Amino acid sequence: MALTGDLRSFNFVDIFQVIGRDRKSGILFVEWKDLTCAYYVKEGEIVFSRPIDKVYRVYADKDFDLLLNKLRMNAESLPKTIERFLISRLNMKEGIFSFTPGFIKYGGEYPVVYPIEELIVLASRYLTPEEVERKISDEMLLFERVPGKEEVLQKAKLNQMEERILSLIDGERTVLQIRQMVNQDSLLVDRALYALLALGLIRRKKKEVKQKQAPITLELLAKIIERIKSL
Repeated sequence: MALTGDLRSFNFVDIFQVIGRDRKSGILFVEWKDLTCAYYVKEGEIVFSRPIDKVYRVYADKDFDLLLNKLRMNAESLPKTIERFLISRLNMKEGIFSFTPGFIKYGGEYPVVYPIEELIVLASRYLTPEEVERKISDEMLLFERVPGKEEVLQKAKLNQMEERILSLIDGERTVLQIRQMVNQDSLLVDRALYALLALGLIRRKKKEVKQKQAPITLELLAKIIERIKSL
């Protein structure tokens, strides 16, 4: 999987969605204006993050357990690095990112305090109107719930407003109607819808295509004409 780009055109919600969907291991690099960070991904979950001076130096530490020993860190301290070097930066829009799969050897299990589903929701709360419009472009759009997503919903940790928006999605209410019923700023509603789409909890409802009436055949038309003549 090749994943690289600019945060101004490819936001964190979309990045996390791809990482979570593919469930691969590797490292996500982000070159911010003030520092470069490496985010260690194990089977679609970000388990550790740290600032680095040069990207190429990361490739020298292929064994994750040895790296932790070298840094004098234990597994329990890993979530704090995600808070400091990732979650605190989800509002930043300037940076170049790339995901490099493979090459890191993970020796065991590591705590996942911030599952990728929750990171998607956290990142969605910083989406700009321009970013949201890429998927919520029409207030007359209809969305429907996707069944069998209880585990995803549990990991996402939606807030009260986001849960309310999800409860209103029934395949009949438009985006406009949901905005009106929630009675919150439209951007807040659209951010939540964007996150729910990325999580796979909802999907766009396909328009029902009405079956066209079968065209009258020449044979049937001839019979009708003969019938009329005989009257």
